[in-house]
Amino acid sequence: MKRILISAVIFFYLLSAVGCTNKTDTSGSDKTLSPTAPIAENTPKNNINDDSKDLSQNESSEESSVDFEDILPFIPDGWYVLVKNDGNLAITEGDLNQDGLIDKAFVIEGEDKQTEEEFYVPPRSLLIAFRNSDNTYSLSIKSDKAIMLRNQGGVFGDPFQDIKIERGTLLLEFYGGSNYRWYLYYRFRYQDDGWYLIGVTKGSYFTGTATMDTADEEDYNLFTGDYTIKKYEDGQLKTTKGNRGKRPLVNLKDFVPGEEGSQF
Repeated sequence: MKRILISAVIFFYLLSAVGCTNKTDTSGSDKTLSPTAPIAENTPKNNINDDSKDLSQNESSEESSVDFEDILPFIPDGWYVLVKNDGNLAITEGDLNQDGLIDKAFVIEGEDKQTEEEFYVPPRSLLIAFRNSDNTYSLSIKSDKAIMLRNQGGVFGDPFQDIKIERGTLLLEFYGGSNYRWYLYYRFRYQDDGWYLIGVTKGSYFTGTATMDTADEEDYNLFTGDYTIKKYEDGQLKTTKGNRGKRPLVNLKDFVPGEEGSQF
């Protein structure tokens, strides 16, 4: 009887050991067949979009949702969408001709290449494209003079700050200088089958005694003729308002930033 009992105990002990061994082997097999996190994490990021065309030298993550295929036909070979000083691409979207469709405006720059010139500066162009009802785009205008070049901002560096669409108008922003800083904002509107300058804001200040908030500033509504001039004298803000009358509006195709005094 003792032999039977001992045999039974040994039998159940061996059976339990075999069960534990099989469970361990099954777990190991599952781990081998399933993908592992380190494999995904170590995949080179530059392989994700190898098939996409290079639109800029530094693509902005903020504007990654923009469909670049729409503007590809308008970008010449060797050119790319300009990267702003904040690291984002110089492209904006919005309805510019009041048809309820989303249009696009963007700045492109030519390739920075070696030439016989000692200080070669790549050219820049402003492009505006209207969206059609079939979701294609048509180029409305291309200006090769409307965008300041990278060497026109003085000690500050590249003066191009931003391109925006606000209230159905296009806004270009420039900023530069050294101890004496300046800024220029230009607003354009599409009307009468063309693009016209309808607003200008220009200001300046000395960084040793003032900030942009306390800059001397002139603001002109070229469509109505209204203007506002702000000046700080002895720490006091003095504001002058008036109307200079309506004058012919400057067409975007003829516009050159920084020369607004002779243009409006």
